[in-house]
Amino acid sequence: MHDALQPSLISVQDEVRAAFGWSEEADAESAIALLEFLKDHDLWTSDHRRQTLTELRSSLQNASRIVIIGAAVEKSEIEDSFLPGDTYVAADGAVGALDSYENLACVVSDFDGGEHLHKAACSGQTIVAHAHGDNLPGWQNCLNKWQELSLPPSLVPSHQTNRLFPEMYNFGGFTDGDRALCMVLSCGVAAEKIHLIGFAANRVGTWSGATVRVQKLLKLKWMERILSELGFAKFVRK
Repeated sequence: MHDALQPSLISVQDEVRAAFGWSEEADAESAIALLEFLKDHDLWTSDHRRQTLTELRSSLQNASRIVIIGAAVEKSEIEDSFLPGDTYVAADGAVGALDSYENLACVVSDFDGGEHLHKAACSGQTIVAHAHGDNLPGWQNCLNKWQELSLPPSLVPSHQTNRLFPEMYNFGGFTDGDRALCMVLSCGVAAEKIHLIGFAANRVGTWSGATVRVQKLLKLKWMERILSELGFAKFVRK
């Protein structure tokens, strides 16, 4: 399914693939494999995944303010910006900057958040689980571990292709951070209720997972473009 707020948030994925020399077929293969994996697990049935998204949408819509946490966040930023009633959406490993999950709605992840993502999964948090062409071994490794947990995470699977997959969503965007914003907006949250912290276009964030620095900086330029198109450029540190 495509749940993007506007078509350009999906078409930019074609531009990114062309820029980096990636294949949409590889993205689709990973997405199909993820759906195949999930359908064989009672923990993550289609009914359960639909219910997870319904509950996530409700949580986001009813929040007084949504704070999306990017990988360049400092813990002090979370403390300094806190307002009563804040609900958090974390971009992958940035969930590690939170001292508790009490106000966490979900983690938006392409499975490179390492120990911070795994810790959140072990406490049964909701994860918007993204499949793309070069993370198939990563999500397989994580899900094989998580299915053994006594309290596994709830999942909302996402993809980045032009295809339509049942109960798997393309919210638009590219990096975990801008995709998190696309997801929140697609859930019907007004832009004025959304606050971003920890978004930087000029450096690799403290909470980023294993990455190639030069390539990551190029990816962040795409993140900056997408946030700018959505009217959130003021939140990006230059």
